[in-house]
Parts: sequence; C-alpha cells; structure tokens
Amino acid sequence: MTPVQTAGETRTRILTEAERLFRHFGYAKTTVADIAQACRMSSANVYRFFASKSQINEAICDRIISELEVQLRRIVSENAPASVRLTKFIELVARYVAETSVQDKKVHDMVVVAMEEQWASIHRHLQATTAMIADIIASGIASGEFRPQDPYRAAKCVHSSLAGLKHPVVVAQCRNEPDMASPAEMAAFILAALKA
Repeated sequence: MTPVQTAGETRTRILTEAERLFRHFGYAKTTVADIAQACRMSSANVYRFFASKSQINEAICDRIISELEVQLRRIVSENAPASVRLTKFIELVARYVAETSVQDKKVHDMVVVAMEEQWASIHRHLQATTAMIADIIASGIASGEFRPQDPYRAAKCVHSSLAGLKHPVVVAQCRNEPDMASPAEMAAFILAALKA
C-alpha cells in the first residue's frame, strides 16, 4: 500500500512531474491532463493545488529562480572585496541564464511566458537581485573601494545595465553577436563607473 502524501509532498510531486514534462515536450504542448496522468491522479486533484497550468509554470519558474538566488547570496556574503564579488555575481547571472533558459529551449519558453505575463515571482526576483547588488555596493562604499553614492540607486542602474546578459530573449537573440560585451567586460565597465 502506498503511503499517504502530505499536501506539500503532493504539490512538490506535481511540480516535479510538470517540470519534467515541460522540459521534454515543452510548456505549450503539455496539458494539465498530462501532468495528472504522470502523477497518477485526476486533473481535478491537480486543480486542488494549482488553479491553472500557468500557476504551475509560475511555481516551477520560482523554483528555478530560487536556485539562482541561493548561489547569488553566497557570493554576496563572501569575505572578498566588493569588486570581486560584483564581478562573480555578474558572471554567475550570465552563465545561469545561458545554461538554464537559453540553451534549454523548453525552459526558455517557460521563462518567457513568466516574463510576458509579469508574474509576481519575476517581480520579486528583480527586487531581490537589486537588493543583493545594493548590499555589495554598500560594502564597497564602506570599505572605500567605491565612491560615495546611493547604493540602491546605483544597484538599480547596475541591474538595468545587465539586461543584455540577464533577459533570456535578449541573450538568446544576441548570443552570437560579436559586438555584445562579455560578462567580464560588463563587470569591468560597471566597476569603473562605481569607482569614478
């Protein structure tokens, strides 16, 4: 006899199966009925946990984003100069976006839907990323590495300047463009602006 799962375990199982199907068949081609079948439950049961397929996708995107944020927070808390941490932060963001949402076309499609529909998880991630950049900048100001300035305003400018490395559509369309700045070049440019 199969042990009874808690609501949290069932929700996790639905998300795991949905992500597997989205990655294999694509978001558009996967139905809630497909997800239910993979979980060996009814569609009605899936709808008890998620109001729509879009809500399932948002939860999956939130998991993907959370994985990135854990890694970014590690960089923010490192005992290293602010310029080193900010460079590592920028390089990780660029690499993560390229690996998870550009090279994997199915994940790319999921993230694009999330951005187009302006989900709360995307908005929260943008705020969290700006706050982490602000923490690095504030520590660089405190140590004398960066010139005195409003760390949050500077972080908003830094974050905006990273769109070419961070936005999946832009990255996908421009990844083979020879005139696009590399993550290291962008980091050097940003650090020069923060120090000037």
